[in-house]
Amino acid sequence: MRHFLRQRSARLYLLGHGLIFIGAWSIEATGSYVPMALAASAGLMLSMPLFCERLARAKAARQR
Repeated sequence: MRHFLRQRSARLYLLGHGLIFIGAWSIEATGSYVPMALAASAGLMLSMPLFCERLARAKAARQR
């Protein structure tokens, strides 16, 4: 777990999930779905580096 948290892509992924939780809370606080839509978009964008890293590792393992 410690190695996972040292990776920049993993920290961005966790930040994205945190934003999603904040966006979900803001639905209740504001009564609007706009903050959740923005948070979900940010969460998706922040998870992309982790996805690309995992995909590159899978491609490298397949080539070996």
